[in-house]
Amino acid sequence: MDKSTLGGLVAGWGMVMLAIVLGGVGFGPYIDIPSVVIVFGGTIAVTAGQFEGKDLKRIVPAFKVALNEVKVEPLPELVEKIVFYATEIKKHGVMQIEQKVLQETNPFFKEAFQLLVDGTKPDALQPLMELKLEHMNKRHTTMISIFGNMGGTAGAMGMIGTLVGLVAMLANLSDPAAVGPAMAVALLTTMYGALLGTLFAGLVESKLSQKHNVEVTACEVIIQGATMIAAEESIGNIKMQLNSILVEVAE
Repeated sequence: MDKSTLGGLVAGWGMVMLAIVLGGVGFGPYIDIPSVVIVFGGTIAVTAGQFEGKDLKRIVPAFKVALNEVKVEPLPELVEKIVFYATEIKKHGVMQIEQKVLQETNPFFKEAFQLLVDGTKPDALQPLMELKLEHMNKRHTTMISIFGNMGGTAGAMGMIGTLVGLVAMLANLSDPAAVGPAMAVALLTTMYGALLGTLFAGLVESKLSQKHNVEVTACEVIIQGATMIAAEESIGNIKMQLNSILVEVAE
């Protein structure tokens, strides 16, 4: 479980609820069905219209990704492992690592080094793994954009609800009993839109983007390392090139 993501969600929503409680009027005045329909229903409808069904089915798995720790190894450990594999191949041959590769839990690493075991040349290995990385990048980018669009749509639906409420209020100024409910729609839709856009969609989008960047960098390190091993580069050169990537990430 990613404690920062869960903590951010719980703390954010908790602060809003605490403010409502401290306001002294309870939760009742903050619940308005028309506002819920406009913001949540409108956001769902617009998001469904913007993306393909196959992508929408991955919203829940993507949210789970945001809640869980990133699965890739820390980059320094990944570099050390690649250097270890390179050393083993130099000393004992590529078949020495076959069993270890089969036990790897990182699918991208496992596939890249399985290609090494199979004797794939560097000019074939690198394009194959870069193509796999490109497909992964497209999947991740789509998921990130879904939550990004959801956040923007929630804010827009909040503004639409505000306008709906204001129109209803102005149309019924002669009826004091109708002004209150119309004003509630106007204010609460803005509130709901801000909450949904910031404390859910925006938070998930940001976390997915960070995890994506970490995973892409790790994959780039794997591709670079596997390609250099396939090209029979020296251990020192492999270590230097991979460590240079770590320096660039740190900067």
